[in-house]
Amino acid sequence: MFDLKKAARIQHMLSSRLVLTPATKKVRSLAGADFSYHREKALIGAVVAVLKIPEFELMEVVGEVREVSIPYIPGYLNFREGPAFIKAFRRLKNNPDVTLIDGNGIAHPRRMGLASYVGVLLDIPTIGCAKSPFFPFRSPSEQRGAFSIYRDQRGEKVGYCLRTRSSVKPIFVSPGHRMDFDFSLEIVLHCSRYRIPEPLRVAHRLAKDLFSETDR
Repeated sequence: MFDLKKAARIQHMLSSRLVLTPATKKVRSLAGADFSYHREKALIGAVVAVLKIPEFELMEVVGEVREVSIPYIPGYLNFREGPAFIKAFRRLKNNPDVTLIDGNGIAHPRRMGLASYVGVLLDIPTIGCAKSPFFPFRSPSEQRGAFSIYRDQRGEKVGYCLRTRSSVKPIFVSPGHRMDFDFSLEIVLHCSRYRIPEPLRVAHRLAKDLFSETDR
């Protein structure tokens, strides 16, 4: 049985190790990390795709498939999805300068969303890019690049509600680890031609292909 109290204590402990400062070197590569599920077989497939900047040329892809042993509980998804991502990252030959993860960073009740969890455990720069909100939010104006401050249940700033393309739904950007607010916003907007940043679009497409391969 999944112990929620123990899991919350672990999240609080890990949040004390967060570093919210920008990357210190020039960003020459970005990774996108996304996942998909095979519900019949209770599997999660995680993909990390590393892209060269500014060309967005695909440099490396690593995929990892694992059994899902933890139920879907909002606020604790890092324990369900994180192990597959961490194992995939450890197999990379080209370590990215910054990684965008489909999920939250510090925009989380205990400041330990998936991007923060992976970032702290691997000590790598990460940014959370979520497609749906964890907290109530105020929509920015409709033009590309518009944003509003995203706040948690205590009213503290945890990221931005960002319009990456005019007149489409915003995404929710929060620093994960070894990253600050402004640099997170700058990087995500720079690599967004569509609603979802390009590294995550690539990872999402490849994650869906993982299970078509296992079913052959």
